Amino acid sequence: MKEIFEKVIKYFFALPSVELATLWPSYLTISAMRILNKIQLTAAHLKAISTIVKEKASCKLLIFGVGYDSIFWSKINKDGVTVFLENNKDWYQAVTDISKDLTVFLINYNTKRSDWKMLLDSPSLLDMTLPNDVEKERWDVILVDGPDGQNDQNTGRMKSIFLSSRLIKNSGDIFVHDCNREVEDIYCNNFLKKENLKTEIKGPMGYLRHYQITNRYT
Repeated sequence: MKEIFEKVIKYFFALPSVELATLWPSYLTISAMRILNKIQLTAAHLKAISTIVKEKASCKLLIFGVGYDSIFWSKINKDGVTVFLENNKDWYQAVTDISKDLTVFLINYNTKRSDWKMLLDSPSLLDMTLPNDVEKERWDVILVDGPDGQNDQNTGRMKSIFLSSRLIKNSGDIFVHDCNREVEDIYCNNFLKKENLKTEIKGPMGYLRHYQITNRYT
């Protein structure tokens, strides 16, 4: 019965709430969309990112990680280029099943969070081969919300933070989620630089940092 109820809610309210938040991205509509679609980022996080994406109108948006917010990012960047990179096959399948229109590449980082100190001392090991559609671009906005970095056995976000510093265009904006965690904090300070930090938004599900890059790492 619970499963049927959730499907009814999703059909009649969840997806329409994404359309409403896309058309009128106010704190109220984004909050409703977040609750109905079980999105982890807080309403304040979603609002901050969507404001920059809207300001850059039809921009090139790259997102590390897919989730229940993926459709929103694709729709809010209407007529722009929105690409997702995901390493978890289950999440990849789940999200692409929901929307066939998303551009999602399945990639493999070959890391564990426990590697973070070694990789920080050998930054050349942080680079990796990416799909040509990603590599050939310089991105206006990048969101790092993956891969999983909750413990030492997870992949960790070392490469995604490093790669964002390489792929962003000058004066581009990078958002990194979970910067309250040690690895994200250290890697952001090292590759995105404190002087580029615009703001940090706290939240019960992790802190979001916004960097505006005026001098790319490479």
